[in-house]
Amino acid sequence: MRKVYIRELKPYSLATLSELFGYSTSQTKTLVGDLMTRGIVRYRTGANSDPEETDAEGAAPDELYQFRFVGLVMMSDTLIVSYPKYFRNRIPTDDELMLILRILKRDAGVAVVTSLENGEATANDKLPVMLALLDLYSEYGEYSNHVEGLELNGSGSIDWNRTINGHLPILSNGRPIYIECETRRTFRDESDFIARLHRAILTECSRTFHEAGIDKLLSLDEVLLSDEEVEDFGDAETLSWRLERERMTQFVDWKLLTLDLLERYLLVRESEVRSDEMRALGTTSFYNVWENACKVAFGDALKKTLGSLGFTIENKWDVDKKLAEIIPQPQWERWLGDRFAKREGTDTLIPDTVTIAESSDGERLFCIYDAKHYVPSAKGKMKHQPGLESVTKQFLYQSAYRRFIKAHKFDRVVNAFLVPGTVDEPKLMARVSFPYVIAEEEEPFDNFIYMWMLPAHDVFKAYLDGGVLGDAIAQTASMVMIGNS
Repeated sequence: MRKVYIRELKPYSLATLSELFGYSTSQTKTLVGDLMTRGIVRYRTGANSDPEETDAEGAAPDELYQFRFVGLVMMSDTLIVSYPKYFRNRIPTDDELMLILRILKRDAGVAVVTSLENGEATANDKLPVMLALLDLYSEYGEYSNHVEGLELNGSGSIDWNRTINGHLPILSNGRPIYIECETRRTFRDESDFIARLHRAILTECSRTFHEAGIDKLLSLDEVLLSDEEVEDFGDAETLSWRLERERMTQFVDWKLLTLDLLERYLLVRESEVRSDEMRALGTTSFYNVWENACKVAFGDALKKTLGSLGFTIENKWDVDKKLAEIIPQPQWERWLGDRFAKREGTDTLIPDTVTIAESSDGERLFCIYDAKHYVPSAKGKMKHQPGLESVTKQFLYQSAYRRFIKAHKFDRVVNAFLVPGTVDEPKLMARVSFPYVIAEEEEPFDNFIYMWMLPAHDVFKAYLDGGVLGDAIAQTASMVMIGNS
């Protein structure tokens, strides 16, 4: 299978894509059309240009296409690997790709399970379903039903009624001794239809990933449990009926989920046979992945109650309120003709991430972070940096928490944009102020927002492991800011 690497949001001409895929221009145009239908590819025109993107030489705007997608797209003879734009012009290593795909695989599995629990039917989800089946197998093993049976001289409990009725004892000192006895044992029903179907589908899933050459990228072990073909079990309608019958007699949660996944797999498989569809695993909103990763890696406290922040809360603050709930709201008053109506609160500012950290010299820091999936450049003139709205909102977040910060005597406010990069350690790229528009601040507040490039690999590892980076980044940021204030 041909493997093609594509950078997220990089503009490609049709000719370049034809060369990468090894297809004719007409075949490539058909493929691109299918990808656009699924939201994976879009036209790159002046109307929807990302300010971070660069032009492809020698191509008119309407001839350029972008992959607004990070992940894998599998077709009959081609595998497209679309990687995040922060890698710039180098292809990620296998280790870097494996980490990103672990996150996408986990999130896709959660989405599939959630849709099943909510009774939703998601189209074009074969790869996530396959991965969810393999993950469930790695955790619980094969689907199986068990039957009670008898065994001669086995290790199970003795069935005395059958032993006494079916075997002659010998007498020893007037007491009967049974040389042979009937014992009860629970056997796995190897001939069970659903168990056989499960093994066949697991084997087919594993074989698909192995033949595509991406089993290692997806951190999958080879699973060879059956030599039966899925087609031999019957058509989709018959199998759905068998699965429904099994579901009615099953009460174990993981087995019920397995049955649901098997049915979803068979339905999508049937539609693929009819339409020869491509299969995809990934996201068209990788910026959300980066934002969520930063939240976890820095120990976001927005959903924590004030009483759980780890320091004494002043009496006038409700300890049961969450940190996100103490931001003031805009107050609207409708004009009634002779007076204003009662004030009505509306939606308010919500930062990406807020954490409470401690610097290396013992200072207590109030950290306000905004994760940006940007690829800025600080060489020469600043390019591709956060825009005016982002800068203004970041200063407003500081103002929104002003009373809380002052009341609890924080030593310093850390206000920063966090962008991903392939660096080995946090790198300070720039800072921004808004003189004469945003009022000058006094300590502990700051007149600058700092932009940090973070080692994306470490942030994503923390995201998978539960978050370990917060204090380290905050301490580094604090030291730099103190040195530059």
